[in-house]
Amino acid sequence: MTITALQRKLDNYSNWRHDLLTEIEAYKSWLDEESLLEGEEELRILELIDSLKSDKIMLALVAEFSRGKTELINSIFFANYKKRLLPSSVGRTTMCPTEILYNEKEVPYIQLLPIETRKSSLTIDEYKEAAVNWSRIELDTNSPEQMTEALLQLVQTKEISQQEAKELGFPPHTLELKENNKLQVPVWRHAVINYPHPLLKSGLVILDTPGLNALGTEPELTLSMLPMAHTIMFILAADTGVTRSDMDIWRNHITVALNPREQNVMAVLNKIDTMWDDLHDDSFTQANIRRQIEETSRILDIDEDLVVPVSAQKGLIAKVKSDRLLLNRSGLPTLEDKLSVDLIDKKQSLIQKKIQRELGVMVKSTKDIYLSRLNALVKERHEILNLRGKSKTMLVTLSKQLHAQSRRLTLAMDDYHKTVRIMNDQAKRLRRQLSSKNIDFMIGASRAAMQETWNTFGLKKGMADFFDQSEERLSEVHKGADKLAKLVDRIYKEFKNRHKLDMSAPPEFDMEPFIEDFMHLRQDGEQFRDSMMLVVTEQHFVIKRFFITMASRARRILDETNYALRAWSKAILQPISTQIEEHKEQIGRRLENIEKLKSNHSNLEQRVATIEKDIIELRDKTMTLQRILSRIQSTE
Repeated sequence: MTITALQRKLDNYSNWRHDLLTEIEAYKSWLDEESLLEGEEELRILELIDSLKSDKIMLALVAEFSRGKTELINSIFFANYKKRLLPSSVGRTTMCPTEILYNEKEVPYIQLLPIETRKSSLTIDEYKEAAVNWSRIELDTNSPEQMTEALLQLVQTKEISQQEAKELGFPPHTLELKENNKLQVPVWRHAVINYPHPLLKSGLVILDTPGLNALGTEPELTLSMLPMAHTIMFILAADTGVTRSDMDIWRNHITVALNPREQNVMAVLNKIDTMWDDLHDDSFTQANIRRQIEETSRILDIDEDLVVPVSAQKGLIAKVKSDRLLLNRSGLPTLEDKLSVDLIDKKQSLIQKKIQRELGVMVKSTKDIYLSRLNALVKERHEILNLRGKSKTMLVTLSKQLHAQSRRLTLAMDDYHKTVRIMNDQAKRLRRQLSSKNIDFMIGASRAAMQETWNTFGLKKGMADFFDQSEERLSEVHKGADKLAKLVDRIYKEFKNRHKLDMSAPPEFDMEPFIEDFMHLRQDGEQFRDSMMLVVTEQHFVIKRFFITMASRARRILDETNYALRAWSKAILQPISTQIEEHKEQIGRRLENIEKLKSNHSNLEQRVATIEKDIIELRDKTMTLQRILSRIQSTE
């Protein structure tokens, strides 16, 4: 199989992530060997390692029906089968959202969640934790025919009564009414395909979403799954451009889900082969395609380089027949090239920032400790050399001075423990605002208030009240964290001036990313409140879906804020304790040197030799830490 730019990029990303994991694991082992690994730090590193190991890159494809979305997936990912693997022929439209991924711990399969689960208040993610609720078909990857037959489940539908549709939360106008007065619904609510494709093995996950009606009746797609995607690919038909239903999807679902800080979006003008005209030369065709790109860019208000023209069908045929000229004309290689950059570079940048934020400070702190030890040894060697020829009286005086310094450091440690207690009390009061108990109580109260109302205005007010209360909690925590940070600054200055400690700036707590995420969520919620779904959908279904999606996302943001606040509050005073312990050890060694000099000069000479050996080792360790730090900060 030909290696595409996307595959090369994913392979490079996978190797980069593997190397990064190796460095982090080596750093953890090294800290353990050096007896520098505290329980809190070990937990943070282990969680970081686990998150990197389970990391995935998600590509979401969104389109109205008959835009060739499934054909595009076939052409990019499954062309090596020399046939269409996912059902994409006329009348074979994917009816349920589908995730395509690879889990090496499982055999290839397609897993299907029954549509009846819409009656439950559980999210799709929660259902993923309970395999008993899913139907599973194992896939024979050596038999394209068996796989094709199994994947036809994605297009299965059934007929139900209008009452059943209402119970499932489907607005009747979104479903096809059959002659027998029944409504047609998908058999499955969600599908997961586990497939050993090289791109998927490298960590790619594809989210294939159905058309407008499915997006509208399954809010979790718009409000939870699409926001998790790193790139959203919006598929349009090149011959029609942006239609009214396309625009509904763009305004009510993609722009709602999109977070420009963390996500990319691109519009794909599919079916450009419908614009090929044998009666005109290629320049005429390209001019028409160019005009459609400009018009699409203008309507969607995105840059022209985010609009990519392709023919998925011709691209698939070209790959099956190994026709390089047709493949280039289809535009598929250009799309894959752009996708490789927009999708993977953005994800790699996000991981880089996370590693720098959560581990960079820790590594730098460890490096500072070793630099401090190195400087102390250099000073100790210089002091020993200066001690030669000193009288015993002078040595006794120096010993008394060092003992006095040691007592001051003991007092400093007492001050430190008192300060820690004060800081912990303040941090606990802040974190109590974000405790699971308080958040669940707030969500429960909002749900109860919304269930008591019987009109749209009351529902909208209940949702607005929920966001007001959540935002107020975040605001209080933000103010409290700022006060705490100012207190920490004063504490650092006091320890530096009063106890002569070599203190650098304390670790900072940045709440802006959490606040930005929450404000983006609030905008999503306001758009959801103002949508027609509140008018056409059963009230109980609106309340249920709102809390399944919006409240669960709000809880996640508040939980992440709480966790980050806890980690920060644990870490901010640790450098003071480390400095005090380091200074006490240095004084202890200097006192030993004085005692040795009093009794035997040869012992002191041995100490100088040991120091010089330790200096070499410490320099090596410092260089190792610098290499780890550089690796963490590098994107190569």
